[in-house]
Amino acid sequence: MRSLRRHLVATFTACLTLAIGIALGSGPLQGANGNDDFTSLAAANAGLRDQLRTAEAAGAVDATLAEGLAPRLLPDRLTGRGVTIFVLPGVSESSVSAMGTAIQQAGGSVAVVVTLDDDVIDASKRTYVGSVASSSVRGLDLEDTGSDQAFAQLGVVLARAYVGTAKSQAFDDTAIKIDSELQGARLVTLGAEPTARGTSVVVLASGDNGDAAVTSARNVITADLLSTVVPAAEATVVVTPATGRDDGGLLDVLSDSEVMGKVPVSTSNAGTSSAGTLVGVYALSAALSGSPGDFGVIDGKPVLPRGLAPTDR
Repeated sequence: MRSLRRHLVATFTACLTLAIGIALGSGPLQGANGNDDFTSLAAANAGLRDQLRTAEAAGAVDATLAEGLAPRLLPDRLTGRGVTIFVLPGVSESSVSAMGTAIQQAGGSVAVVVTLDDDVIDASKRTYVGSVASSSVRGLDLEDTGSDQAFAQLGVVLARAYVGTAKSQAFDDTAIKIDSELQGARLVTLGAEPTARGTSVVVLASGDNGDAAVTSARNVITADLLSTVVPAAEATVVVTPATGRDDGGLLDVLSDSEVMGKVPVSTSNAGTSSAGTLVGVYALSAALSGSPGDFGVIDGKPVLPRGLAPTDR
């Protein structure tokens, strides 16, 4: 077990090395003047390319090792837990499949996979989203957050439809009504007929980040949406690629959320590779046990949940 933990750390470190190397390798030859400078910089770049190939090879070995050994570390982490997966725009089907497999290997079950349409996090669709959310809650005993909070209101609706409680996980008449409206409005699609409503939640998001207006708006809207979904769950993990924790990324935005600091929610920017889904499952397990945290690569260093960290016994 300690061997795999060391290799997981190595995997994250290799990825970080690659990112730094690519950033550095994109520029040294630019603006080189004179033959000597060119030769010197060409040699430096050749050395860097060798380092990158070495890191890539090491990363490939570590990834294969993680893929082979991860199933041995997953059993019993989510035994008996029903999990709802919310899939945000920009997430691949392979990522969803990988996370679903990891949940099952951990002893849990995927109750329902809910894929959100682009309109759900599109600022220009605020009025439409608000009208669908209001229509969905009409006649139901659900909190109305107000028409000026369309995306937060939709979060309330999503939570009632797809997130279960300790007393009821059934996909009941209310959930069926809401689901029918949301699918009819083409705001969500389901991977299959729901077997139940999961009491735990996995959110899969893209790594989009930065201060571009559209990207910033989408991540702020997503944070608003999650602010009313997450409190309904027994525990949650939000998973993104490495860049999700960069400035303006979803995890960066969520770090400023007052709501997230009051509920059992973990975050991971380890992605959905074999090692990444392992981190995601352990992060959800940590939240379920009352010890949520931020995991993946933070400030350039790998941070793993308890049970995976190299110092754990």
